[in-house]
Amino acid sequence: MPPTLTRGLQLQALAGLPRNARNAILMEPLWGVFGVVVLYYAPLYMSSVGLSSTQIGLLGSMTLALSFLFQAVAAPITNRVGRKRTTLIGDLISWTVPMFVWAFANSFAAFALAAVLAASGRIVTVSWSLLLIEDVEEWQRARVFGIINLIVTVCGLLTPLVGLVIAQHGVTATMRGFYILGGVGMTVMFLWRNAITDETRSGVAAMAQHRDLGLGQSIRHTLGLVAGMRGHPGLMGITAFYLLTVFIEQLSLFQILFLQQTLNFSAQTLSFVPFVAAFVTLLLYGVALPRLSRLPLGRTLVVVRALGLIGAVALLFVPAGNTAAMLAAVGLLGGVTFLTLTYRDAALFSRLPQNGTADLFSAVQTLTLLCAIPAAGLAGALFAVSPRSLFVLIAALCAVLLLLAVWLARREGRAQTPVI
Repeated sequence: MPPTLTRGLQLQALAGLPRNARNAILMEPLWGVFGVVVLYYAPLYMSSVGLSSTQIGLLGSMTLALSFLFQAVAAPITNRVGRKRTTLIGDLISWTVPMFVWAFANSFAAFALAAVLAASGRIVTVSWSLLLIEDVEEWQRARVFGIINLIVTVCGLLTPLVGLVIAQHGVTATMRGFYILGGVGMTVMFLWRNAITDETRSGVAAMAQHRDLGLGQSIRHTLGLVAGMRGHPGLMGITAFYLLTVFIEQLSLFQILFLQQTLNFSAQTLSFVPFVAAFVTLLLYGVALPRLSRLPLGRTLVVVRALGLIGAVALLFVPAGNTAAMLAAVGLLGGVTFLTLTYRDAALFSRLPQNGTADLFSAVQTLTLLCAIPAAGLAGALFAVSPRSLFVLIAALCAVLLLLAVWLARREGRAQTPVI
């Protein structure tokens, strides 16, 4: 990430934020420079070592199924061990170790082993999110999520450089080296971040509450809170929105293979996709985000998902080999993804009560994973038969997501209308 851009982000991010959010923002680039590249090129890497699209899809569904199991114990572990310690241990298991496994993987079995380890990261999804956001005032949360997502997106500026190396040395050799670098770099980041963050106030209270409970009792306590989800206004609706966005994300993992194998773009050309997405995201961050922040969250999600539908439909009409049209479509989709994640997460946390936040956030994640398990397998099977049909399905689901956003906005409007 360019130094001037990093300093600019820090100036916007740090002012008035509590210690954990401030330091998490400072550390995020050290994850992003490795995580963005390896996640983006993962399907190409797996394909380059001989895995079929069906096997790639099966790995995705297997990861989600295992993630569901880990998610079931995420809240109890986070409450008993603490947000900070769970994040450190979980990141080392779910990122450091898999990076080295991926670096030397040659078979489906090796990728399956890495999938098991990576799936344990669902525990960290809960603990890290709470470590980041629990001590942040509600009105600042969209800003924090926006900056974190922006940093990760901007790290996509590195992908053209990796693309140049791929052009010289091939996908397999380049990615093996990058996985090794990523394993080392991420480990440094995890240890450093742990040293400069504190346990949250809610985390300290949760540890005291769960200290004398066995794991089984903690799980039952969690399930009791989960059973009361319907009693929290708006939580089920935003959970449905959350679920559908994740389902679409899983289907979209095959986008890079669609662009390469169906639309005939080279790996070097595709290396500019995250670069363009980062540029669009920066534009949206500077121009659209300040204006959208003045709108209620529900109306914001409507605007964002309308753009998402336009991007999904535009991708279907990209002519094979037309670089400008392809970059325009995927750039728009990249920017929309940034805005969706930012406002979706802010809307979700605004509906979670202070008591039992970890349990209910984990419950949302658990339901999401349960419903998303078939997504990657479905995507792989559809892609093997007809790549374009997969992206027709994605466009249709984007239309459903827009309708759900409209429903949420109307519900939000009725809730805010004063009773006379």
